[in-house]
Amino acid sequence: MSNSRRFSRVKCVEKSIVETASGPCEVTLLDISLRGALVEHDPAFPVTIGDRWKLIFQLDHSDIILEFGVEVIHCRDNLAGVKFVEVDLDTMIHLRSLMEARTVNPDQVRYELEFLLDE
Repeated sequence: MSNSRRFSRVKCVEKSIVETASGPCEVTLLDISLRGALVEHDPAFPVTIGDRWKLIFQLDHSDIILEFGVEVIHCRDNLAGVKFVEVDLDTMIHLRSLMEARTVNPDQVRYELEFLLDE
């Protein structure tokens, strides 16, 4: 973990879909923050830094579906780190709730959200 990371990540093993220019692909969401996520993909799935996808997953035990416009910022083996480039308000509210429920420090998540909104 780099010292420059400003946003807490929570473990989040969820089946997800990425919609890409070449079609949809199932991935596993490994962790998520208010700013981005780490996904595990099929090794045969081509990933390049700068790729733009739509990341979609459903919250456990819920009808709520979260959608993010993302950009790949790093990739290694079958892992891709993505940053959120498009997020609507409802999705951000649900993401905050997810993060607060899964972290040991919900106050940190609220602080990070305030920081993000001030940027």
